[in-house]
Amino acid sequence: MILVPGIVGGLMLLPGAKISTPGSLLAGVALLAGSFLAAWGQVSSMRLKLTERAEDFKTVEQIDRDSLDETAAHLLVASLMSGGTALWLVLGMNFGANADGSISGPFAAIATAFAVYVLLVFLIAIPRLYTAYVNINKVRDELSGTHKGR
Repeated sequence: MILVPGIVGGLMLLPGAKISTPGSLLAGVALLAGSFLAAWGQVSSMRLKLTERAEDFKTVEQIDRDSLDETAAHLLVASLMSGGTALWLVLGMNFGANADGSISGPFAAIATAFAVYVLLVFLIAIPRLYTAYVNINKVRDELSGTHKGR
């Protein structure tokens, strides 16, 4: 999980590597930060629902509770990393921008590494959120997208 962002961030230190439109990336990570916080609120609500039912389903739903706990942590870290990405982009745009408005060097490398990490967490969180939704709301197999019919 850390290796890929580190490699991509390192590649941004190569000569000629730059973020040509840092404003677009800044807008994207700002939206993701808010989306991750909103998703965290939903996960928190689902976890509360499972906590209320814990007495009836002690061990049956333990895996779901653990999965939601892990997903909640990932979402909060992703929101924090989105903020970190935004910070490095703003710093790069103000202190390290090239004449054409692009950023390169350490500002671009750190911002890119953070952004790749955020993207990976996003890709991890989506299936977990859907699985939690399906399990907690007892969606029928035929409608859940996981049914292995004919």
